[in-house]
Amino acid sequence: MSIVRITYFNLQALAEFNRLLFVYSGHEFEDERLEREAWPARKPEAPLGSLPYIRLENGNEYPQATSIARYFAEKYGLRGKTEEEKLHADVVVDLVRFDIIPSLTRIFLAQDAQMKEILKKEAHEKIPAWLEKLESNFIKGENTVLESGASWADIALFNCVNDFFPAFEIKVDEKNVKINKVVQSVKANPKIAAWLEKRPKCAL
Repeated sequence: MSIVRITYFNLQALAEFNRLLFVYSGHEFEDERLEREAWPARKPEAPLGSLPYIRLENGNEYPQATSIARYFAEKYGLRGKTEEEKLHADVVVDLVRFDIIPSLTRIFLAQDAQMKEILKKEAHEKIPAWLEKLESNFIKGENTVLESGASWADIALFNCVNDFFPAFEIKVDEKNVKINKVVQSVKANPKIAAWLEKRPKCAL
């Protein structure tokens, strides 16, 4: 029987959110990791000429990591219990995926040392402010973003804090108690803990 395959470089970066979501949900997947030199030959067959992309069980292929994650979060019951909870979780995911992480990847991609420092300073100012707003307004459960329980927003937040922040010397302040509880709850999940131990050691 065919299983879902996710194709990406041997990195965490954009695809780790998807991998974590599969692992947390307990669904088997094929983790195809390409070396950089193999990508040019494979690029023409990618749906949008970019990575990551997935192949579903029926053979259909789709790009865009966050869209992929949203699809499987819905399929696995991790979007939220009500339409408003889905909106609430989407806001958190979008903040992480389209504001916080891009502010960090711009640092990584900057070629000029001076520009790197400027972008780093901006990120170190913006991210604590975003986290403070998350802490105050969007963590509704005891150790989950949603009051009803675990969701893809928890996985997105964990991925950001655990995998991205250390690479850019960013820490979640101790005063952000709720955020820290969400991150620790995901990290303590047995399936996630096992994945963190066995996943390939690689750069961001």
